[in-house]
Parts: sequence; C-alpha cells; structure tokens
Amino acid sequence: MKTRWFFMMLLAIASKTASSQCTDVTVDAISNFIPLSIDSVFETAGMRNGPDYKGATLYYPISGSSNYKSIVLVPGYFASEKSVAAWARYFASRGFVAMTIGTNNLYDQPSVRALALLDGMETVRQENSRITSPVYNKLDVDNIAVGGWSMGGGGAQLAAVLDTSIKAVFAITPWLQYSTLTPAALSHTAPVFILSGQIDNVAPPTQHANVHYNYTPASTKKILFEIVSGTHNTPLYPATGNGDAGNVVIAWMNLFLNNDDCYCAMVVNDSLNQNATASNFLTTVNCESTVSTKPESIEKSTLKIYPNPTSSLIRLSNDAYLGAAFEIISALGQVVQSGTLTSDVLDLSALNTGFYYLKISNMVFKIAKA
Repeated sequence: MKTRWFFMMLLAIASKTASSQCTDVTVDAISNFIPLSIDSVFETAGMRNGPDYKGATLYYPISGSSNYKSIVLVPGYFASEKSVAAWARYFASRGFVAMTIGTNNLYDQPSVRALALLDGMETVRQENSRITSPVYNKLDVDNIAVGGWSMGGGGAQLAAVLDTSIKAVFAITPWLQYSTLTPAALSHTAPVFILSGQIDNVAPPTQHANVHYNYTPASTKKILFEIVSGTHNTPLYPATGNGDAGNVVIAWMNLFLNNDDCYCAMVVNDSLNQNATASNFLTTVNCESTVSTKPESIEKSTLKIYPNPTSSLIRLSNDAYLGAAFEIISALGQVVQSGTLTSDVLDLSALNTGFYYLKISNMVFKIAKA
C-alpha cells in the first residue's frame, strides 16, 4: 500500500537526446518520501489584501532556499478557503508554495472566482518582493498555477483563458453551467488536471468534469482522473485512493511547473499502479513529446557539457561563455549553486547525488551528480 511520494533521480543522462532516461520510479521509492516541514502566513500578517478575494493563507516549505513554484487555490460555492487547505498543505510539504484564498461573497459565480485567482497570483508575486515575507526572494514568479474546487475549479479553467501566463490548472470536481458551456469558453493552452468523483451528485462527471476534459482543446496537455466511488468532497483530500490522487497531481505539478519530464511516466503509466483507483482515466500527455515544454536552447550546439553524469567536476567545451552567469537548479526548482563562469570547469562536489538543471545564459542542460 502506498501512501507517500518519492522519486529517485536518474544518475545517467544520455548525451544524444533532450529527454532524460529516468529510472527507479517505483512504488517502493515513492513510499519512502518524507514530507517537508511547512509553515503558513496569514493575510493579517502583512500580505497584500487583494480586492477581488477575501482573506488568504500562504503555505510554504521551511527547508529549501529559492525558486519555489506556486499555486493559488480558491474554494467552491458557499465554502471557505479552509476547504482547499488540505491540498495547499500537501503541495507545500512537497516543495511548492500554495496560497488559499476566500471569496468576497460565498455565492460568487465561477467567473468572479477566476478574477479572484488572478488577483491571488498578484499577491504571490508581491510576496516575493515583500522583505518581511517568509518567502521573500524565494519564488519563481513566472511559474504560477491556479486551482480550485467545484465553482472554484470552474473558475480556474476560466482564469487560464483570461491569463495566458498561467502555467497549469488544477480543477477539482470543476463546475460550470453545462447547459450554456461551449468549447470556446475553455479554449486555453495551460496544462489542466481534472480530478473528479465517480458518484458526485453535485457536479456529476457526465455534466461537468468529463465535459471540461472534452471541451478543453485536444492540443492542450490534459488529464482526467475520476476517483472510484468518489463524491463531490472526496477529491479534496490528497490521500484518497491510497495516495494515488496526490501522487499523480504532484507528478503533474513537477512535470509542468518544474519542467521535469522525469515525472511524466507517473502521470500516464498504468503499469506503475498510480491510476489503479481511477474509475475513469484519460490524458493527452505523450511522454515522448513532453520534452518540448522544457526551456531548451537553440544555441546548445555551440556548447557541450561533460562528463555527464559526474562525481565532482564538469567541463564546458566552449570558453566563449566565460563571464556568463550560471545557476544550478534542483529537481524541486531550488537554486543550489550560482555565480559567474570564471573557468571552463564547474565543481559539483558539494552537491548531493541526484538530478539537476544547469542554466547558462538562455541555455538549460540536464546534469547528474553521481
């Protein structure tokens, strides 16, 4: 039985392909994950008071240093922000920053909740520059997702149509008025994860979640995960289905917010048993093509990195990049090393064994410390 999540990163990366050859993605490895310690900060502690929502709580991991990806979550009809707090805490314990927001009116329609999410994104961005914030200068303000439950899930879908900067959508039992809903209303390119309940009688899947999946463009990366015997409230808890729901959602977040295709197999591969508790599972994600979502550079042919993997030193084949800024980013999106290239050698001996990104100028390379 698997209740926790862990990925062992690949120690060997092929030099002739842009996709990483990730191994050890097993149920045993997943079960060994130890959640990160987390904390939270309330709007009353100094966060921006957004005009399009009422109240906010920011959950964040205590460990780690910088470059956190974020998600803003809004509740459903006549529900408080506490209703989506379980997911916010779950995201934070796995290396993301998550903010829950309330609504100005408990009866707000999805279109209003969409505006609340966009306003919440602005608050997240401002937290990165608020000196007294616990996440000051630790956020990747260009990688923010939105999500919500019921009408909030419908609002998240609408928000992605309004703001193309949204990197991913997490729609929990999404509700939009199905009798008037059209494909044009859900025409966006943000990868969307739709989590629904098989016996939901508030937002029946045949009228809501399934319609959302079908109406979102086929070209958009999307997934439908229907929890067997799940009600309207069941998907609010990440531990549902022996942890399968949480595991696949986290894989989705890492795949599209952290741009880590090592997680792709966990999203789409039934043989890993992550989808065993789904009564309906659909996706347009193709792991062979997912690599194209990564920020690969058109100039890579001018620079080679070797040896890769390495136990300590890594060399650059072209000294034309001396003086350029560099960053080494962990699989959780944290900058673990940075500076200016003063020679054609980088020393990785201080890093833990695992998988990283090396960013030089506008180029991103996958590297591994063995």
